[in-house]
Amino acid sequence: MKKIYFYLFSVIALCVILVITVFIFLEREKHQNLFYTIEVNGEVTGYIKADLYQTENKILYKSASFYPKEPDHNIINEKVVFSKENFRLEKFFREYRNLGTVTETLQIANTKKSFDFLAEYGSTFGFVSNIPHAKNISFFDKESLLTYMPFVERYDFTRGGAQSFNALFRFIRLLPPVKGRVVFTSIRDEYINVEGKKAKTECLVVKTKLPPESYIWVLKKDRSIAQMEISSKSLLVRRVACLPKISFQYHKAEGPFSYDSQIILFPSADIALSGTIALPRKEGKLPAVLLVVGEEEYTRENAGLYTDISHQLAQEGYIVMRYDRRGIGNSQGDNMSSGITNEINDIESSLGFLLNNERVDRNKIFIIAHSEACSYLPQIDFSRIPVRGMVMLAIKKPSVFVDFESDYVRDTMKDIAYVDKEYPGTLELLKEQTQSTVKNTNKECAVLQGELIFIKKMGQLLEFKPLEGFKKLGTPLIIVQGKKDKFGSPTYVKNIKDVLDGSGLCQYSLLQFRGLGFFLGDLIDEKNKAKYYKLNAEVMQTTKDWIRARCIDPKPESNATP
Repeated sequence: MKKIYFYLFSVIALCVILVITVFIFLEREKHQNLFYTIEVNGEVTGYIKADLYQTENKILYKSASFYPKEPDHNIINEKVVFSKENFRLEKFFREYRNLGTVTETLQIANTKKSFDFLAEYGSTFGFVSNIPHAKNISFFDKESLLTYMPFVERYDFTRGGAQSFNALFRFIRLLPPVKGRVVFTSIRDEYINVEGKKAKTECLVVKTKLPPESYIWVLKKDRSIAQMEISSKSLLVRRVACLPKISFQYHKAEGPFSYDSQIILFPSADIALSGTIALPRKEGKLPAVLLVVGEEEYTRENAGLYTDISHQLAQEGYIVMRYDRRGIGNSQGDNMSSGITNEINDIESSLGFLLNNERVDRNKIFIIAHSEACSYLPQIDFSRIPVRGMVMLAIKKPSVFVDFESDYVRDTMKDIAYVDKEYPGTLELLKEQTQSTVKNTNKECAVLQGELIFIKKMGQLLEFKPLEGFKKLGTPLIIVQGKKDKFGSPTYVKNIKDVLDGSGLCQYSLLQFRGLGFFLGDLIDEKNKAKYYKLNAEVMQTTKDWIRARCIDPKPESNATP
């Protein structure tokens, strides 16, 4: 009898173990965790964590990509959802984060015959619905590993050769994706090192109508991606067993320092803004410079550009203040809901903070602004807030979507026309639907594709006429542009010049530097350090000389008789 119980218990235990083993195996088949390192020029600069799993009726691909070395964002989250029944794309989502702040999102909701598009960049957005497309379409980005995976799932490895798929491509933020084709071609079998072991893979070359081409290596055993390479960009994404620890030092000014730095908080309307103020170790009242960031995704350091400007000016005896825009970095508020009026009020609040500093010479306050912020400065009432002079770096036109007169947009639109001949119609629909949403909404927000979208800034942009502010501007001004700046519009800068010449109210200079782009300097890429921009030495010296000349008080006229 004991033997019977023993055998019965053994059978039950064996069945339980078998069930658990099968369950674990099936769950493993339904859910994969994959890890990859991102290498540029042989240096590990980031990593990717990808999750592939299934529900009762969905197939999902998710990833979090970390780019701590890049100056503009640290994390990109992506998610692609497919119908399990027919493997049809249902939704694509991408989110950009910089130091925890969401700076940009992209959503594509797909039906059988059309897709809806919604994108946000800070407090601006683009929306268009019911764009027709071909069947079995998916989103594709050559530098996004996750977007390769659904195409690998659909690739027929038994047939091999070149296989073409319908795809949506992203070219410019806030503008709709472009419809085109992507071709995967198996070219060879190859053994490569995967997670420390040699593994047999199939290498595929991936091409679109536009370069560069990329390569992926797919494991023979389970068709998962082991490696991706874009040789023209020295980019290699490599499968690893676990995520490595990666850290980069952020750019800091190098001493010795003749000034002290303090973290500050100051009020602006209903929030508090965070900033840094550099105080030279000098006696008496000193001239002061305010640095204003112009791009949505950057903190007070402005991708490193303001780090060095602040340091060099403070070393020469200027009090220098820079701050995080609302909802960015350590400042309060919501960057997605702010408008042009908020931007202008925040600049005025920061100027007020400087004016109230007991060490600041109230008659010698200057502003240095970059990009879109340059166009906000003329809207300030300088009769109430005395400013001795302004330096505008790389002026960029505030636009509802993008500045279609910039070289970058013009060049990109040529590429788009080559890929998608129907795109002009899609673009017109975007303008029509987005502007209609703004004009027909009485509140400061609207619900689009189930998302709460703030429309205040878009409404203000539709009414904003920056040249009107330059017509009234009387504060001395120096404009510095790079001749290789692809984001600024030469036409816009010329219009500003014509307005200033016509008004005759403002003493100004327009300087253009050859070989310089949007950041008017070089992107510095040092090992074990995050990338940063360093202002060109000639531009820096020109800026310092101009401010120094404006600090010299005119000599009083003598009434003595010769």
